[in-house]
Amino acid sequence: MPRAPKISRRQFNCLAAAAAASTLALPDLTAAPPGEYRQTGNVSGSTPEQAREVEAKLANIIRKYGPRLSAADREHLRKILAHNEIMLASVRAFALQNGDPTSTVLKVSVAEAAPEREKR
Repeated sequence: MPRAPKISRRQFNCLAAAAAASTLALPDLTAAPPGEYRQTGNVSGSTPEQAREVEAKLANIIRKYGPRLSAADREHLRKILAHNEIMLASVRAFALQNGDPTSTVLKVSVAEAAPEREKR
């Protein structure tokens, strides 16, 4: 029986991160032509509460990085934040209490054979 290769925690984490990143394909962003960031989320298409949240987050970013941001950068940030707020609406609508168990659990099982000593 061949011996299973040892894998370190660091290697496992790198492989797990790569696998997770590969599953996060966003069809709306990959369909955009190169150099163009397509966003449909604008503040006017959201609820007033979402618009306030977008403006609050944008004000905080401008407070931190204001001198470094151009008008185009600020508009681009507003679109990104509005899009994120629209996506977060479904997450925030899901009722969850402290202590609720997770819906899925990652279980990794690596069967390792007993090391066989080389015969001399």
